Amino acid sequence: MPLFTSSPLPDYRYSTLDPSQKSFRLVRLLPPKPSRLPGAQGTLRIKLVEVNVDSGVPYDALSYAWGDPSSLGARNRQVIVEMTGEPEKPERVFVHRPLELALLHLVTNGSAKLPLFVDQICINQDDESDKSHQVRLMREIYSRCSRTIIWLGLATRASYQYFDFVREICKEEVLSRVMTLRVDHFMTILDAVTDPDIEVNAEQREDRDDLLDMVRRFGSQFPLDGFADVLNRRWFNRLWIIQEACLAPTVVFICGNQSLCFDCFRAGALFYNICNLHWNNHRAETTQHDFRRRIAIHGKMAGITRLHQERKAIHRTGQRQSVYGLVLKYNVNKDHVKIGSSLPVDRIFGLLGLTADDDELPRRIHIRYTVGAVQIYTEVAALFLEENIDALLFNQFPKKTQGLPSWVPDWDMNLKVPVGYSTLKEPVFASGGPKEGARCQLDECSGRLTVRGVLVDRIVSVGQRTHRQDPEQRVSAQSDDRWAKLFFDETAKFIREAAASRNSGTTSCLGDEAKAQMSLRVCDSGLSFRYFAGKLGATAGLERLRALHDSTSLMGQRLLKSDHTVASFHITRIYRTIGITPWYWTPTSEMASLRLCARDPAAACVILYEAVVDFLFDMVCLCIAAARMTWAAYCIKFRRRFGKVRTRPTIPEVTALGLDPITVLEPDIGAFDDNILKNVGRRLYRTKTGYVGVGPAQMTPGDSVVVFHGGTVPHVLRGPEREDDESWTYLGEAYCDGIMDGEALGEGYDTMDPRNVMPKMVKALQLQIRLLTRRVLTNDEAVLFHFLHSFQVLAVEVVIHHGRPTVRESSFLKGHCFIAYTTRTLCLRHKKWKSLGLWRLLLGGGDTGMRHAADAPPLDSFPFAIESHHKLSGLNTQSGEVIEAQIVWLLTEQFRKLRALWYV
Repeated sequence: MPLFTSSPLPDYRYSTLDPSQKSFRLVRLLPPKPSRLPGAQGTLRIKLVEVNVDSGVPYDALSYAWGDPSSLGARNRQVIVEMTGEPEKPERVFVHRPLELALLHLVTNGSAKLPLFVDQICINQDDESDKSHQVRLMREIYSRCSRTIIWLGLATRASYQYFDFVREICKEEVLSRVMTLRVDHFMTILDAVTDPDIEVNAEQREDRDDLLDMVRRFGSQFPLDGFADVLNRRWFNRLWIIQEACLAPTVVFICGNQSLCFDCFRAGALFYNICNLHWNNHRAETTQHDFRRRIAIHGKMAGITRLHQERKAIHRTGQRQSVYGLVLKYNVNKDHVKIGSSLPVDRIFGLLGLTADDDELPRRIHIRYTVGAVQIYTEVAALFLEENIDALLFNQFPKKTQGLPSWVPDWDMNLKVPVGYSTLKEPVFASGGPKEGARCQLDECSGRLTVRGVLVDRIVSVGQRTHRQDPEQRVSAQSDDRWAKLFFDETAKFIREAAASRNSGTTSCLGDEAKAQMSLRVCDSGLSFRYFAGKLGATAGLERLRALHDSTSLMGQRLLKSDHTVASFHITRIYRTIGITPWYWTPTSEMASLRLCARDPAAACVILYEAVVDFLFDMVCLCIAAARMTWAAYCIKFRRRFGKVRTRPTIPEVTALGLDPITVLEPDIGAFDDNILKNVGRRLYRTKTGYVGVGPAQMTPGDSVVVFHGGTVPHVLRGPEREDDESWTYLGEAYCDGIMDGEALGEGYDTMDPRNVMPKMVKALQLQIRLLTRRVLTNDEAVLFHFLHSFQVLAVEVVIHHGRPTVRESSFLKGHCFIAYTTRTLCLRHKKWKSLGLWRLLLGGGDTGMRHAADAPPLDSFPFAIESHHKLSGLNTQSGEVIEAQIVWLLTEQFRKLRALWYV
């Protein structure tokens, strides 16, 4: 018979909350039930109560980390729920171990005197509708709590040291003064701390001197290990905590038995920044371990920075962001560790409580846990595209979430800032014209997205080289100068080939200087050219870029030569490197050898002996030479990896490499290197008509370059695989030299005016549409279609299907037609068309033109804009004779209205 027996408690039955009411549950902590085993922790006891958001009941909120999703497992820690009015009939809920530890510490230390909102208990985790209802109330629940208690976990010796140190420096009251009372000139004070020669006024001098005094007294005592221990807690890398910690009026951090308020916690992080800046400006050489540790701590401080920025926007400035901006801010992680979220949909839902009050998009996002991430991401992507067509730039591959349409970004994967953006919100280019010109429409049934754009050209050649990150980087990420040199050379080659293709049918040509400038622009997707032109002016910026380009190219050339030298001394290649053939490799003829062995065997043995001795001697010498070269190369790599670090090389070191110290030691080299790093993995391409650019690695010859209206950069699409398939595959963003400022749209194009047309249409597009229509139009109808082409009045649309983005050439039917006020003039100039049989069609004499006229949708208004996506959407799915009839009807109807103008 077992020593202890007890019947299991029944599971707690959650009451259903009225979705129309702002009701939620709170937890009252009760004294734990003692354990029957001496020294063991007791069992949590709680009571659940229902309240209304507007009731004014004081309560606290608990913010904590659920744990590692990969090892968390099922909820297996029992919590006893005391039933109101029936204390003899308790029930139970199960929670994860981290929450049990947090609640036990709070009830033991008396830190939770008010009722608590604990999401894992207050929300029925087995009811998706209850989750959806409660998540909608998160903003109000956390905004109206008395405070948020942040549980960081159990204390360690290192965390004790850090919390004690922060309390000690906060007693000085210097940090609180510069963070609050004198925050307006805080950046000036910080600059003065790093550079005492900066002029400051008396008040700023007082703060600077006090901070420098604190650095001298406490800087060497800063517990780096303790700070790293605290920042490594899982709580700082959890998406939901941003809302939980930023909406509440006050916040307290608890780690074991120690606690700090939010301002004290931020003061500790601020003091670390000040000490680190001072250390960086006044140190000599340091070990790479120390340098990397400080960089790692600086990267982990992103969690504190996020909290400070959001709390400042919510409680001080009132400048909240839109949901689109928040989703980008917290899901585009660049090269950093992505903020954690157990459910992919929470990358959207977990940010809705932080949005601006005037943002309409959160109200259109339906919070549902009953559907998967694919549907939620698709719905949200359609809303984002209404706000900014550049949301398509976050379609980066390969995607983590399976089944997503290719035009829908996967927010659960690691995402980088688009190449065409200098920061997350600052585009560098404007290839698609004004943002207001974007036109997109989602077919919810098929998941097809229609985006208005221009097909620029077809890719005929793709490069083999790409920029790469230096595998031997010492501290921070740097580009590999070897691959940069190879990429620069391939860029020059592509530009020469493009110039030859452009000049094949014309008398104009690109001069050497024009080719050199084009190479400077293309080498990093035009980023550095725009940066330096904006900073220094066009001429000076170009010269600065040229100097940096040449310096990087020279360094890459030297590294390639060094690698070639090391490789040439490998034991398998050293014979070819020396270039001398030993005498024993060229023996005499077979007959001469036999004759020598027959006549003088002793002499033959001597020759054989000398050959063996020389061979062995040569092999020993070769092995020694190869070993010395290999050893020297390994010594250099070892010194680079484990040697001490200086952030800036000295002038003699730079000069010894044959480089210009002024160019290499300027801060601009960092900006140029960062722009090269943004192009890692991307390849060059050349189009049929001579455009050169940089695009995604997966593109191949035959792909197309497309510009979307209202977008900032071109895109690369792949054509259909079968003749009967009109689907096109989306590959990614691109840089295309010569069309990055709207040139593909033509001069003076106003995308908001339906009377305007495309004044500049690429030849490749014209040829494609002609090939399409030639199969279905008669000769007279083709002449009419040629009239439209002659005045370049067609626009093209990009149709992105569910699962595969497509471009349909036939979708020109929904493009803009004519400029109304020029129609009469155009027709007067071309009366000769009557002799070609054109008027038979204009007068309605064509049988085909009238056959389906009654079934076709009417054109609503002058001037001739046939953009009704709803009415004409069926045209995208028609083919054969139906397309023929509709093409003819549309063109006939337009010229019928032109004929009416003829007699005005």
